[in-house]
Amino acid sequence: MAQAARYERSPHLLLEWGSGEEYATVFNPLARRRFHVKPALVNLLGQLNQPLTVSDISQRWTESPADDQLAGLLSQLIDVGMVRISTPAAEAEAAPPWTPCELAVHWQSGRGPQADARCGEPPPARLNHPEATAVIALPDDEQAPPSRPLAEAFIARRSARRYASQPLPLALLGALLHRSARVQRRLAARDDLGTLGEVTQRPSPSGGARHSLEIYLIARNILGLAAGAYHYDPFDHALHQLAPWTKELAKTLHYNMVQPAQMKAPPPASLYLASYAARTTWKYKGMALSLIYRDTGCLLQTLTLAATDLGLASCIAAQVETPIDAPFLRGRDQEFIHTGNLALGMPY
Repeated sequence: MAQAARYERSPHLLLEWGSGEEYATVFNPLARRRFHVKPALVNLLGQLNQPLTVSDISQRWTESPADDQLAGLLSQLIDVGMVRISTPAAEAEAAPPWTPCELAVHWQSGRGPQADARCGEPPPARLNHPEATAVIALPDDEQAPPSRPLAEAFIARRSARRYASQPLPLALLGALLHRSARVQRRLAARDDLGTLGEVTQRPSPSGGARHSLEIYLIARNILGLAAGAYHYDPFDHALHQLAPWTKELAKTLHYNMVQPAQMKAPPPASLYLASYAARTTWKYKGMALSLIYRDTGCLLQTLTLAATDLGLASCIAAQVETPIDAPFLRGRDQEFIHTGNLALGMPY
């Protein structure tokens, strides 16, 4: 006697609820298809988190129709990619290399920004921290050693997880930020759709010149600078002191840099990159996250090459906080997303 077919939900589905809407949205990013479905069908898909026969479904699903109608509905759901027939091969199949969320972000990034992007005034290009207790002007790169040929910097760049015990000179930190992150030019930009607000040109590229990434410094052992947390102002090339050194700040450094990079000791300094995401989402809503990730890679590459050029040791750590728990940004997790870290010090 033939065994009854068993049905299960596609592992690639994402469910979205709209505010006050009668229908939910079921999205299959692998198939690039989106469907509006009633709550009863959502309930059915919820039941199919394990292989079930038509008889099993009839017993579990309170709104189940007659078996023949249910079989026809399941056949339609198979055709559109929401349900599949469970087979030994499917059960033994390895988990997909991408999660549905990752596939959805990638799919959306290829579609371009949503139609309702660019609503309201564009966010400012400059971020202020009114709670800052001091402003420290940074030296530019005039006190730094002369730059080497770019090809040599590419060849010499390495990730370093151990650093000399001596403090990091403030002059070298200033030169690093001056060469890799300062604002070189400010301009009011427009395109065919209207004003883009103030945009900036910097050493590292950014999608649409939005430059959403803000650099925060966790200073532990920097010559001429009190230990603590700082925000880098790329317009004035200065540090804004946000907090003194505390056990909580040491915990942030350990969680985001020391532990993921498997360091034996914390670095003298660490850069904490956080995206003020509204700058990018204002223009690229729907695909902004993928752009912010790319911007992060560009900035980290620029920083590491500049560090190598200056004779500094550096190491990237991809650990991020979700939501943000760093004490210098607490309560602002709706405005920022943490995207990366860079340790800095003198070579061991």
